[in-house]
Amino acid sequence: MATADAEQKPGQPEKVTKEGLYTGFAVLVRYLGAYRGRIILLSAMGVLSAIGNGFIPYVAGSFFDALSSPAVVAVLSYAVPLYVAILALWTAIQLVTYFMDWRINLMSEYFSNAIWLDYLSSSFGFLLLLPMSFHKKNKVGEIGNKIGAAAGSLETISGRIVIDLAPQILSILIAFGIAFYMKPLLAALLLAGLVLYVFVMVRQVKPLAGYQKDYYDVLMTSVWGDNYEAVGNALAVKQATAEEHEREKIAANAKRALPLWMRLTKVWGDLSLYQRLTILVTQVLIFVLSAAYIHAGTMTLGELIAFNAYAAMIFGPFVTIARNWQTIQNGIINVNETEKILRLAPEQYRPAGAEDFPIEGGVAFDGVSFGYDAGAPVLDGVSFRAAPGEVVALVGESGVGKSTLVDLISGYHFPDKGTVEIDGHDIRRVDLRALRSRIAVVPQEVVLFNDTIETNIRYGNFKATDEEVREAARKADALGFIERFPDKWKQVVGERGIKLSVGQKQRVSIARAILRDPAILILDEPTSALDASTEHAISQSLDELMAGKTTFIIAHRLSTVRKADTILVLKDGRIIESGRHDELVKILGGEYRRLYELQIGLRG
Repeated sequence: MATADAEQKPGQPEKVTKEGLYTGFAVLVRYLGAYRGRIILLSAMGVLSAIGNGFIPYVAGSFFDALSSPAVVAVLSYAVPLYVAILALWTAIQLVTYFMDWRINLMSEYFSNAIWLDYLSSSFGFLLLLPMSFHKKNKVGEIGNKIGAAAGSLETISGRIVIDLAPQILSILIAFGIAFYMKPLLAALLLAGLVLYVFVMVRQVKPLAGYQKDYYDVLMTSVWGDNYEAVGNALAVKQATAEEHEREKIAANAKRALPLWMRLTKVWGDLSLYQRLTILVTQVLIFVLSAAYIHAGTMTLGELIAFNAYAAMIFGPFVTIARNWQTIQNGIINVNETEKILRLAPEQYRPAGAEDFPIEGGVAFDGVSFGYDAGAPVLDGVSFRAAPGEVVALVGESGVGKSTLVDLISGYHFPDKGTVEIDGHDIRRVDLRALRSRIAVVPQEVVLFNDTIETNIRYGNFKATDEEVREAARKADALGFIERFPDKWKQVVGERGIKLSVGQKQRVSIARAILRDPAILILDEPTSALDASTEHAISQSLDELMAGKTTFIIAHRLSTVRKADTILVLKDGRIIESGRHDELVKILGGEYRRLYELQIGLRG
């Protein structure tokens, strides 16, 4: 499959393969399977509806023939004209089919919407189970719209095509049976017209899948992916006064998509014309032969009316299929594209042979090397030990591997070489949920949800009591500004916490960490963006938070690492120096001393 995808050229028609059909069908069956009992009931009603709809044209034709007949029949011991009895039968069948179709329509809407919601919720939920390597490589907007397109396609295929058309297909079989019984030659002509119609449809739709894929590749990547990214970074756009640049880019993306859409539209327009001509020719031939039969006295006007109704009934579902063929193919392509993501291996939170133990915070790296790609490793032969409760500072210029090192402690990635141990246990055999529940991170850029400030603090521990949440906010020096909000604890912080200042965000992050009561604490430049007075206040909260916890501090401002038990100086992914502040500043020509002198202004 991967080879076929790699060989696909832009504009080249992509076939909906048997494997693709199987994948789309298997996904549909999987989601429909949750409603097995209702589907059995729906199928039974569909059969009744199909039988009723199949006989309605025949009964209607018999009614018109009976209008000129003096025949009477006995109904409940009463003699009534034949046409009255047939009209009563036609009315009864119509009422039954109307009721069945009404219930089928309601249930199909229920199923299709339920499948749409199930697919959306399960797919987005699955994304949370994928490792961080996936999230770092993919655009959220692009992936989200792929899932949305696949969910919408499943909704359409299941509701409007599979459930709605299934009874109609059964009606066609009944219609052909009655038509061959009435006039075999006309029925054969009708069948030939249908075969030609399907042949034209299949021939014309071949390029649609490839054209559609080209269109959606541009739509998802440029129109949705890039546009979502621009809107999501609205502040950065405004700071750069780049609104017009991004607006022009958005307009250019739309212009790229429009010609691809028109290419699709032309194929569909040609298909519609050919199909209408096929239906017209078939109906004309049936009318001509029917006229000859009527003049010869071998066919009644009622039978002509019935045949004309059967022609519409037989071609109707295939007209719907033709109109939705593009949707079907798009749906299969969308589902296949999304299933490639949903078939990825989720993070293995509890590996085989996982060791359960109380996490106290001991961390050891032994010859650890790690790289994101096949190029040079980000970390190269890193070794150190941190006992529970110790404070370790990571120092070095940007890009030397500090953030990667702490990511390895949380098990977001695993070493290519060497081992990372937590309290003497290889992290590859540690229950990751248990480990991460004992780790708290206070980052430089705090991530907040567009929810209440209480909910954002509770992200540290959802089981915490109201008093514990309040106490964590007090220790983080956040209680004052929370109480000043108009809605206090129910204050919504806005997208990414836009309604809060940088210092307020940091206090929320610290409150989360306090509420979590971790064994391992990671401070990733938590005070670098703060003014002096705010930094001093938050530093006091951090000192209280760090007490008794194994702490890793990522710092560019070396004033924040003076109290560390061990300072690890990284360069080119390796630890080149380690020790306390007083020891490292005495190393002539040392990297730490160079960085320290740059910051205090001894070097130009």
